[in-house]
Amino acid sequence: MELRHLQHFVAVAEDQHFTRAAERLMVSQSGLSASIRALERELQAPLFVRTTRSVTLTEAGRALLGEAERILAQVRAAHDAVAAVQGVLRGTLSLGTEQCIAGVHVARLLAGFRRQHPDVEIRLRQAGSGALAEEVAAGRLDLAFAVRTETDTDQLRSVPLTGEPMTVLCHPTHPLATAGAVMPEDLGGEAFVDFHPDWGRAASPTPPSPPRA
Repeated sequence: MELRHLQHFVAVAEDQHFTRAAERLMVSQSGLSASIRALERELQAPLFVRTTRSVTLTEAGRALLGEAERILAQVRAAHDAVAAVQGVLRGTLSLGTEQCIAGVHVARLLAGFRRQHPDVEIRLRQAGSGALAEEVAAGRLDLAFAVRTETDTDQLRSVPLTGEPMTVLCHPTHPLATAGAVMPEDLGGEAFVDFHPDWGRAASPTPPSPPRA
């Protein structure tokens, strides 16, 4: 059984799509399909139920997935142990980020990290702050750049990196247009064009400064 076959199998199981898995692995879709068929022949069992719209694991595929992940993790650990003796940092960094975070240039940070640690694989996930916090707490992400949405817990700790003022945009004839500083209680009963709730707009119950109209 070849390790690349297991790597290909896990990727398809995670993405539930051959094309997306092939793009992530940077292999051809035909090559990925051939790799999965070779693994199925070796195990003498179908691993996926394939339709035109989706790919799902069979019972045999579900049984293999945990073992394949364990084997690949052990291989990575072996590589990392040898690299550590040689003074080389290896492993995987699973990072989450909001689609727009003011004051944090994620691409620049990742480029600098890559230059310093070229042997570390970076896995990037974009989602709302609430979902990112849940994934960090569950251990699926190592860290995330997000809007703070809750207090620290045993599974989650936040470190302030930057901040930005909140601004109320309104029509020039609106009473708040000339109010100067606007407090949250001034906004009661107002209709808003707002972000999706998961964006984490209520990041801080005590804003560092009153919003400006």
